[in-house]
Amino acid sequence: MSVPTTARPGQAMSWEEYARLPEGPRYEYVDGHLVVNPSPSFRHQMISVNLLVALRGVLPGTHRAVPTWAWKPARDEFIPDVMVCAIADVEAGGPARFTGTPALVVEVLSGNRGDDLVRKATKYAAAGLPHYWIVDPRDEVVQTFALDAGTYRSDVTLVAGDPPAELDLGVARLVTSVAELLTP
Repeated sequence: MSVPTTARPGQAMSWEEYARLPEGPRYEYVDGHLVVNPSPSFRHQMISVNLLVALRGVLPGTHRAVPTWAWKPARDEFIPDVMVCAIADVEAGGPARFTGTPALVVEVLSGNRGDDLVRKATKYAAAGLPHYWIVDPRDEVVQTFALDAGTYRSDVTLVAGDPPAELDLGVARLVTSVAELLTP
């Protein structure tokens, strides 16, 4: 078996070819194609850290919040900015990718907004992800969604200047504001 020496964004490939790619850029595998995401900006990373700290403060001992860990719900593989999953669903030793269903996935919008707002939302709903949050640093909005009959319904929308609100993540609730999450 050979390891691919070149990989182009959008390249069609089998799962086996994808799985042999070396660690490196933030690869995702969607609809049989390689998706390569650029390294997140400093602000994007700080928002992810703020989310991790806030979530870890409210999660029960049965769950963990993890950054940029691969989630493979079926044929596709995604790398959410933040994912909350049950410890019991994680294999001992920490596998390369999570194959269970997380309690929550959070995406921080950056370059390709359509992927997070449409493509991933559709795929996540089809995979049965119960809670999906979008953090939009550009427009200073946090929007939460809950799975309802196979599609997401908007749950809470927070905009800059709103007082802290309670956000449901299924296994816990987080009281936060846009300012708390977006402040570097």
